[in-house]
Amino acid sequence: MLKRFFLLSVICGVMAISLSAQSESNTLKQLIEKATNAKSSSERLAAKIDLIDFYEQVDPRKWKEKTIELHAQRNAYVGKDPQSKIDLVYAAYLWKNGNTEQFKETYNRKLVKQTFTDWKDAYRWRRLHFEYELLQRNFAHARAIADSTLILLQRKRNNASTSLIYQDISRLYMSMSVRDSAYWAANRAISFAKRSQKREILVLALQNQANNFGYFLDLEGAVQKELQAIRLAEELHIEHLKIHSFVEIARYSIAVGNWTEGLGYLKRALQLARDYHDDPSIALIGIYLSKVYLHQNQVALSIYHINKSKVFYARENDLYHLAKCAYTIGHISRIQGDLERAKSAYLEAQLYFEKEKLSAELAEVYQGFGELYLKSGDLKRAKEYLELSIDRHEVVQSIGLIDRYKLLAQLSMKSGDLQNALKYQNAYIAFLESNSIKRNDSKIAELTSSNLREERERLIELQQRRIERENREQQILKLQSDRLLLVAVIFIFMVIFGLVILFLRMKQVRSRQEQREAELSQTLLRAQMNPHFVFNAMSVIQSYIYENNPEKSSQFLVNFSRLMRLILENSPKEFIPIELEIEILDKYLSTQKMRFENRFDYQMSVSEELLSNKAIVPPMITQPFIENAIEHGQLHTVKDGQIQVQMMDRDGKLEITISDNGIGRKKSAQTKKIRTHRSMAIDITKERIDILNKKYKFSGSLTFNDLDQEKGTGTIVTIVLPLKYDTTNF
Repeated sequence: MLKRFFLLSVICGVMAISLSAQSESNTLKQLIEKATNAKSSSERLAAKIDLIDFYEQVDPRKWKEKTIELHAQRNAYVGKDPQSKIDLVYAAYLWKNGNTEQFKETYNRKLVKQTFTDWKDAYRWRRLHFEYELLQRNFAHARAIADSTLILLQRKRNNASTSLIYQDISRLYMSMSVRDSAYWAANRAISFAKRSQKREILVLALQNQANNFGYFLDLEGAVQKELQAIRLAEELHIEHLKIHSFVEIARYSIAVGNWTEGLGYLKRALQLARDYHDDPSIALIGIYLSKVYLHQNQVALSIYHINKSKVFYARENDLYHLAKCAYTIGHISRIQGDLERAKSAYLEAQLYFEKEKLSAELAEVYQGFGELYLKSGDLKRAKEYLELSIDRHEVVQSIGLIDRYKLLAQLSMKSGDLQNALKYQNAYIAFLESNSIKRNDSKIAELTSSNLREERERLIELQQRRIERENREQQILKLQSDRLLLVAVIFIFMVIFGLVILFLRMKQVRSRQEQREAELSQTLLRAQMNPHFVFNAMSVIQSYIYENNPEKSSQFLVNFSRLMRLILENSPKEFIPIELEIEILDKYLSTQKMRFENRFDYQMSVSEELLSNKAIVPPMITQPFIENAIEHGQLHTVKDGQIQVQMMDRDGKLEITISDNGIGRKKSAQTKKIRTHRSMAIDITKERIDILNKKYKFSGSLTFNDLDQEKGTGTIVTIVLPLKYDTTNF
């Protein structure tokens, strides 16, 4: 009974997701047809704006592309009204994309004195006007605009838009550091979101309330609200709304020192952002990943991610996040001991944050300068900057104050200033007593880790509730039904029954495929550990013993035993980390090299992107071809024999090449050994690629070519496989 219930849950979930995807596809098709078939320029413009609004929700790259394309066509639309509408759309894009300088310039030059008769255009303009005044820190003007917008929406009775305005108001009060008013506005936003038919607005309202809690240092409450937002987004099948919550939970986890949990949520956010084509979120996640990897002493990964983010923000002219990147680069340089570069990077960030009067960000930069001068031994300047970093938090305290008080106490002790050392130590203790941040780090860790465990159970429970609700509705309908309804019920039952049969059939096919894969891996294992190779290895060890060369025999035996263990442990697996595959190949090649008395060399090259992103490969997929290169390519007879193995990401596919400068396929085919040898391992490899192609809807391949086409010498084998990454180990 439970199996049937679970089966129905899965079917309903799949049907809901497929219907949602189909609905999106139909909406997009209708919008494109509407824009194509428009009879007038005004109708065409309205359709294009609707299409841009749709892309904003489902594909940020397309949204950017279509917005820039429409702005380039601005002069083709004659008249003030259509051009103003295009300016509205473009200004909204600049603001949401973080290009604040160009947004302010566009608003000042083209929109500040505009008026709009259509209420939707007026609403869009009012929100941009609000953001402009907020950027200028004209708080009174911003609140007046928000109030007048609420009056406009009151007449329209639009709960969704009203919720968004109250979210804006809560951000306004956060900027003013007025906690009670910010909380009030956030609660009003949630209240109106609950009355709205657009359930995604409630997700945004919960995320906004979480931002309030986080700003005023209630990190546990912030994490709880973000988890609520995640659950609601899952219920609504709006996956991309989870990106923001994942990033924020990671940020709060990092703030209390839960670096491992933070990294896990950042990786989940990065995967979603890639699926959703959300480049701004990918760049933001890169900044936080850089901080985490730097804390874990993985400096190369830290530099890789911050440089990628910096390139994106430079291209988008996002000066705020460029300053954030500069601060992070300064931190990396300070850790590496390059104090001049660190000072230059901190100064770049300081100039921008001072210009925009961003106190919290300036406090971080001043702390960076303080730690920089502390490292260089300039205690006086270190104290000046650390005190400046504290002075920047005049109204709301920051979690960074904990570290700053601690640093100042230590610095004062070094300087012999015991009075100030006691002062800052007391301030440190007082901050800890008045704020529960550090004391609640275990609670936050428990919340975030338990969410990972509970997700699957929550989804099943969600599906069960949906099925129970549908059953109740069916019972009510059954009481009022007639013959036509009975026929419909029978038809629905047949459809569900057909889906169950289809599901069971697919499960059976998958089970057979898994069984075949297991048999294939065992066959491959036997092929790789063929008696000929083992006999030769034993002979080499025996010869070293006869030669009284214990060092070589010990080295050979260690490599050989490690190779056997790796093969036994990993052959049954479908995928293994690329680092482990490299180790197996290295042990195999070094063993063969010792066997043939170093008469050939080998090189292995793996792209840095595959290593940093934790790529995974089928185990020992290249071993048969390396064996052929040695045995049939007769590398031990060729002068300067070489084997090269390369692995790289080519257009989203994993491309592996194995090349050797042996005698070539034609000469090898003439030998008695190759004429009597049937390459079972190559046949198995081809079948493995076929299985991967079917399983992952991929077009992998295996090809052979001569390395030197004219002489017919050498061989190059190319394997193309699906590129997959390890997303399970956060």
